[in-house]
Amino acid sequence: NAQCGACQTAKRGEPFHVPHMTAEFWDEPAMRDALRNRHLGQIIRAWRTHPQQGRQAVSQNLVAAWMGITQTQLSRIETGGPVVHLDRLIEWAKALRIPPHLLWFTLPTNGDSQETLDQSPIGPPPLRSAAEGAAAAENTTDVPLPLDRESDEEDLVDVAGRIQRLRRTVAPEVIDHLRDSLRGAIEGYERSAASTQIHRLVRQRRWIDELVGECGDQAQQRQLFAVAAGVSGLLGYITVGRSRFVLARAYCEEAFQLGRAANDANLQAWARGLQSFCEYYARRYNSAFDFAVDGLAIAGSGPQSVRLAVNGVARSLGKLGDVEGVHRIIGDAYGLLARNEPPSGIPSSISFGCYNETQVASNAATAYVSLGMPEKVDEYISLALPEIIDSGSTWSRSLVALDIAKSCTVSKGDLDRACDAAIEALKISFNKPVVSVEQRATEFVQAATQAWGNVSQVQQVSEALAHYVKGYRVG
Repeated sequence: NAQCGACQTAKRGEPFHVPHMTAEFWDEPAMRDALRNRHLGQIIRAWRTHPQQGRQAVSQNLVAAWMGITQTQLSRIETGGPVVHLDRLIEWAKALRIPPHLLWFTLPTNGDSQETLDQSPIGPPPLRSAAEGAAAAENTTDVPLPLDRESDEEDLVDVAGRIQRLRRTVAPEVIDHLRDSLRGAIEGYERSAASTQIHRLVRQRRWIDELVGECGDQAQQRQLFAVAAGVSGLLGYITVGRSRFVLARAYCEEAFQLGRAANDANLQAWARGLQSFCEYYARRYNSAFDFAVDGLAIAGSGPQSVRLAVNGVARSLGKLGDVEGVHRIIGDAYGLLARNEPPSGIPSSISFGCYNETQVASNAATAYVSLGMPEKVDEYISLALPEIIDSGSTWSRSLVALDIAKSCTVSKGDLDRACDAAIEALKISFNKPVVSVEQRATEFVQAATQAWGNVSQVQQVSEALAHYVKGYRVG
């Protein structure tokens, strides 16, 4: 406009100085809303058209020239288009004299203080003269438009989102609640229906992922990784019980990797124990052995070492027929037990703590069942059985009864006692079928048929097992 003094200033190449807006201007409701929503376009339009100090509205052409963009680009910014260049956005915001405490991207940089920006009579230097800005806009062909989808540069929202995530934390009580929930699930998994547990654990696992994504505090992230490892591990354990080994392997591997992310050796050893458990019931005994040995290397003499030695290594070696190896590792397990503080009562078989003597004895008995050594089986079952009966653990009682039954097949001992024990084992856990009971009952039927033939007592066990498996597959 030939009559516009500001445009004439631009033509003469004189600097375009920014008037200092009052606190009342920034405190107006519309401006507060624009600041709160970080809408630079609304801020520029309000600043450009405000009648403060008797000045006329400043044209888009002049402001665009001063900013070094086209009038079309400025129009798009004012109507809500994104601003691509973060570094220029910061310069514009400072040059507009937006108080630094009102907008995150106007925080002082390069040593500028809020006092300097607010109280300087001339404010920060202009970005460029209006004439220089107009020339730059006219001669530049590669300035990315706000809606240019081909640009490799990020949108301001992407950068702002990352900055916000770096500042976010999770309420400590939330992490405590997550830990308590996991602890309760591990302690009570045998008392709840698997479907109910899985639904709750999957929801919790997804929520933890959301919290990790939102949290910028590294210490809290490690705490969340630790809880997530426990949840994934428990999901893996339950999934093994449902004979879904491919999914269980994925859960258990995830638990190990999360334990590593949490920088928690005990968690990593715990996850290796779950991986060994998974491969044992998938009948991949060499893999079960390898996972347990690696877990022992991680655990050292810590709480998980006892479980890894007797539940992982000893039982795998039993299936592989290594008598001397089983003798040695069971002795090691008792030595490791003495170096830890085993809990009273029978803890969860996947506790983060140490096994107790009853759990060591019952797992040792299982290893000797696989080796066909009934005297050793009787020796260790006599140590474990009283406390297992008192504990009321459904699966432990079923498994010990099946170990007793199968041990009888080696010496072709009391047929009726063996078959009665097997049927009783299936009855005990009939309402909570699990793959470990199914497999041991199947092994008993095979061993009993080989020892005594397809007699009526063995047929009764086979029929009871068929009912058990039917309920197990449906469940």
